[in-house]
Amino acid sequence: MVSCSSEASPRKQRVCIQQMSGFPNEESGFSLGVSACYAGIIGDRLIIAGGCNFPGKPASEGGEKRFYQGIYSAKITSDTTLVWSQVGELPFSAAYGVSISHSGKLFIIGGNNSERSFSSVFSISLTDSGKAVLDTLPSLPVTLDNMAGAILDNALYVVGGNENGMPASSVYSFCLDAPQKGWREEIPFPGVPRVQPVCAVQNGLLFIWGGFCPRVGERDANVAMDGYCYQPLKKVWEPIMGAGIKEADEKLTLTGGTSTAMSDSLIVCTGGVNKDIFWDAISGKYSFIPRENYLTQPVDWYRFNKNLMVYDIRHNCWATWGEYSCLARAGAVAVGNGRELFIIGGELKPGIRTTEIDRLIIE
Repeated sequence: MVSCSSEASPRKQRVCIQQMSGFPNEESGFSLGVSACYAGIIGDRLIIAGGCNFPGKPASEGGEKRFYQGIYSAKITSDTTLVWSQVGELPFSAAYGVSISHSGKLFIIGGNNSERSFSSVFSISLTDSGKAVLDTLPSLPVTLDNMAGAILDNALYVVGGNENGMPASSVYSFCLDAPQKGWREEIPFPGVPRVQPVCAVQNGLLFIWGGFCPRVGERDANVAMDGYCYQPLKKVWEPIMGAGIKEADEKLTLTGGTSTAMSDSLIVCTGGVNKDIFWDAISGKYSFIPRENYLTQPVDWYRFNKNLMVYDIRHNCWATWGEYSCLARAGAVAVGNGRELFIIGGELKPGIRTTEIDRLIIE
């Protein structure tokens, strides 16, 4: 990778953000908003499936997390109102997996619920009448949740997450042109394992940032600030620049954020936790605030990332295309459609979900 220079930073584009109205409400509790759902685009339809929230008592009061099973569809138009209908169900309630839109299908990979983690893989397509059809694909060789994923050269890739219940650095790929070969283990990414990283594909390369590794034994907790790029043909990982804000000289983790490719050389990233506050909690130090008060602070205290971050793969450079409070979420899902990007759900702070769906139009 080449070094970054200010002259090479991605030129800022005009960004229009539209707050959409309408959210699925067929399942009891779902209308409160969900985090870590599966989502994608099939034709002219926006799809949401699964997800989780705390519909009864809040997490700060010991509430129980609920996972959902419904598959919902809404037609994408120029209007800012989404009219949702339930078009099917997942085989089980689930969240925290990977969903990838490709060739008129939405691929659903792994995930978990309150009882177990999954190795299952299947695709969702829509009939002419708009009903969901599920087709089963070969399962992962392990259970995976809280990982990231993308599609490259007609192959599905998943990276990091919890593998059989433990944080992992693994990378798996599945060639859609040769499904009989099943999932193949790729070269693991360098460094510590990464739970809830982000990844995206551009120009035949796989990029990864963010993620965290909780405290395990004598190994301290870690929140990843760096990034790596994978060349599948060479089976090589290379370090790349971590996300940053030049004006404040601040590095961002992007852990729990979103990422998606745009044009032929840019990757757009949104959301994610604050590295210092998050690390302080997962390391068990709680030096900012006592443990018993951690979940009860106002939204702004957690300092989730509200910057629209853009990475240029040609120059290994980052730029900030503005601050938007609506992007300050963790566990949201980004669904791209050309220069149109939908940011769906997520949490505003630990335990508090949102129904907000925003459409970013990058002009």
